[in-house]
Amino acid sequence: MKIYTYNLLAITILSMVVLSCKSTVDRKILHGAWRMDSLYDYYNGFSYMNRGPQPAEVHVYEGDHTMLRRGMGHVREYYYTVEGKNLVMSDTLGAPETKHMVLRLDSTQLVLKKENTPLFPGENQVKYQIRFFTRISMDALK
Repeated sequence: MKIYTYNLLAITILSMVVLSCKSTVDRKILHGAWRMDSLYDYYNGFSYMNRGPQPAEVHVYEGDHTMLRRGMGHVREYYYTVEGKNLVMSDTLGAPETKHMVLRLDSTQLVLKKENTPLFPGENQVKYQIRFFTRISMDALK
């Protein structure tokens, strides 16, 4: 009986892990407007969570692989492509592409992680940023 229970538990956990690991980003869910709710910064063991960034940025993902970033009274256009679980962004001014790993994407929440370059030279440094977004209606942008 113990072996049966253990096997059932192991199969259940393995199934949950496999089902939660989508191999690509669902573009249909991504399309729309997303407001940044919080921002988490990590650098070599030091971290900071900003739970109310002001002004709140809004990212609008459109079907033609463009993303509009609205914030601080400005609108800036970016191009994006989907590569597996990553959103690859580039701006219209020719800046290098940046990769954002999609940690979560469902009908209400988008979570993006961006690896950043350390400020100081040396090995074994970790610097990244996680952005948390909530879906908002397009009417809220007007």
